[in-house]
Amino acid sequence: MLVEIEGVRQIPEDGPRRWFVDENMDLIIWYQPDFSTITGFQLCYDKKSVQRCLTWQRGRESKSSILSADGQFSIKRVIRLFETACGKLPDKELNLIRLCLKETERS
Repeated sequence: MLVEIEGVRQIPEDGPRRWFVDENMDLIIWYQPDFSTITGFQLCYDKKSVQRCLTWQRGRESKSSILSADGQFSIKRVIRLFETACGKLPDKELNLIRLCLKETERS
């Protein structure tokens, strides 16, 4: 289950971020400086094998992109993995990521 890493190093030019981890997945979420709006996230999974990352940024024409070393990607699998791991995420973050994953599934 994803748990938040406390005291994550912040990179000022990237905006504030929160980082959640479990044994198979990392979720990094970026915010506006006042934390009122999520500006992007990166969901990395399969950390123990061929790691893959789904990246989403607010305001980009192409809202999400998939990075994978082997070119393989299954949005249904990503959704299933995320739903298994997301239990402790705050509602705002959980709802946005679910929406983005569902939009990716439809496209």
